[in-house]
Amino acid sequence: MRASQYSAPGQVTLVDVPEPTLSPGQVAVRIQHVAICGSDLHTLYDSAPANYPFPPGVSGHECTGIVEESLCESAKPGTPVLLIPPHANALAESVVTDPRYLIPLPEGLAADRAVLAQQLGTVIFCCRRIESVLDKTVVVLGQGPAGLLFTALLYRMGAKKVIALDLVDHRLEVAQQLGAAHTVNLQREDPVETVHALTEGQMADLVVEAVGKEETFNLAPELARVNGELALFGIPKRPQMMMPMEAFLRRQLRTVTSVNTQGEPGYRSFRLALDMIAQKRIDTDALISHRLPFNEVVKGFSLAETKADGAVKVILNLDNAKG
Repeated sequence: MRASQYSAPGQVTLVDVPEPTLSPGQVAVRIQHVAICGSDLHTLYDSAPANYPFPPGVSGHECTGIVEESLCESAKPGTPVLLIPPHANALAESVVTDPRYLIPLPEGLAADRAVLAQQLGTVIFCCRRIESVLDKTVVVLGQGPAGLLFTALLYRMGAKKVIALDLVDHRLEVAQQLGAAHTVNLQREDPVETVHALTEGQMADLVVEAVGKEETFNLAPELARVNGELALFGIPKRPQMMMPMEAFLRRQLRTVTSVNTQGEPGYRSFRLALDMIAQKRIDTDALISHRLPFNEVVKGFSLAETKADGAVKVILNLDNAKG
């Protein structure tokens, strides 16, 4: 079977590897679709040189597939599933895993739409931790796929006003489609002055940092009001960063972080995400800019990294019948 492999910083190739074998109690999932996540880009482009080459299939984790073979009672062959791979090794045509990492798809939900449930689930998981946004002004810093899902979800949770910030115009246009009342291009507008004007000097009740860069971590407290809230969602490339502690402390910000959605009991947030997508309560299709066959994996990662050609969310199709 085919799998992708990170062979050097910024280099991904397709390799042939043996089909995995099952042990009692396991299932084999034939992967249909894998979405490229920002954390995949960190792994490919920013890992320590000693880590390359990575094992085949790493670091794919946003994926859907069909149970192809089962040596357990709880998973039946032919069942379409969202897979939460514990080893993030789903950039491969087949994955062997324990059935507890599978969530059956709602009836009628297409696999290429369901694949967005993994990322939406992480956003839902974070939103469970923040205070109510009903009638509040929210800033979402970063309008990549995760930031766009925050914009959509917080708008639907009753935020009075969602202000979306990013560097890329086509992503800000998607933010408007999903509910942003105002968009701010950080290359052309001063974010602090603009948010100050849009909030009549009050600043935001909640600021969501959905980028993971030092400059956006530093900016986030400046956009929040005194006694406001800060949600740190973006995963930084480096384990340590400088942070403007005086601005953070003087604003007395309630702060939440959000990691390890995969460890949530019962996968509540992933299951809710699947239901929301199936019921079309969030237009995740607006995020999907490219659907590419697996043999164009290099192009897919390049688009996701450079944001060229209007790239927002890139989906890889691993279905053999379609390349």
